[in-house]
Amino acid sequence: MGAASSGNQTKNAGALYDVAAAETLWRTVYGSAATAGRIASEVDAVFRMTEPSGEEYLLRITDNRDGTADLQAAVLDHIAATEPNLPVPRIRRSAGGSPVVAVTSVHGDPFAAFSTTFLAGKPLAALASPEMPNRVFRLLSRLDRSMSGFSHPRAKRSLLWDVSRADQILPLTDAIPAAALRVLVEHAVDDWSTRAAPILPGLPRQVIHNDFNPSNLLVADDGQISGIIDFGDAVEAPRICDLATAIAYQEPAGGFDALIATAVEIYDHTLSLTPEEIAILPILVRARAAMVVAITHWRAAQHPDNHAYLLRNVPLAKCLLEAAAQSPAS
Repeated sequence: MGAASSGNQTKNAGALYDVAAAETLWRTVYGSAATAGRIASEVDAVFRMTEPSGEEYLLRITDNRDGTADLQAAVLDHIAATEPNLPVPRIRRSAGGSPVVAVTSVHGDPFAAFSTTFLAGKPLAALASPEMPNRVFRLLSRLDRSMSGFSHPRAKRSLLWDVSRADQILPLTDAIPAAALRVLVEHAVDDWSTRAAPILPGLPRQVIHNDFNPSNLLVADDGQISGIIDFGDAVEAPRICDLATAIAYQEPAGGFDALIATAVEIYDHTLSLTPEEIAILPILVRARAAMVVAITHWRAAQHPDNHAYLLRNVPLAKCLLEAAAQSPAS
């Protein structure tokens, strides 16, 4: 999703590194030749690197002042050690054995580079099927279980995309042009403030993926989920926020309550939820959908040239908010 963190504005590595620079960096840092192909990214410089052997890797050059690169590398190493069968990228260490390497652009800007194995597959967003939500919730429960013992100082951070801080979006709601949709968003955040905020501090906490949406899940030709990518929004938060985020990107075809019930049943089979987590889940799902609407409209106003891409998830979020409004539980 591309979380915005508090603090200094993120430096745009994508504007400073081209294919030739990526290939040079790869030879210097990883000690081998590779052909680079650029992958679109809003801020980072991201490349698909193919070595002469045919092995492929993802190279990411990013602003690491907040330690996000170190956090991502550490969490991927932890998952590989605790549940190696999960389809997450593996860290490719530098020639010197480091997971993350400090690099400097030709203009003298400091960045960090890290590389992972390249996972093949098509985004789940383009291949949704009726049974896929069940697979998503089951896979998320395994991922959260694998991360339950992980901690990192950089995970204790403030992100705009954090449903445990949903009231951060209230100043952004003026960017929503449709009055009816703006009211749905504001009501969702109001409910979060009165019904969720007082309970959240007492719920189980851990580092979570925090962006388990169909664009960050890859599907193989056989229909199985083959990759979990983009841990850039990972944060320490109440565990239930991860499930709420995943639900917020699923179609409520059978109704809002049925979607929640299905998610709880599947997730709880692997990782038991507390009664308090289950009770608060619908409120958090609505809050995450409200965040999608508010944050993406705010960003679209800032970047009108990227309007369609930024607002691509708004129709689904609107559908979910409307479905939730019809639910007696909401």
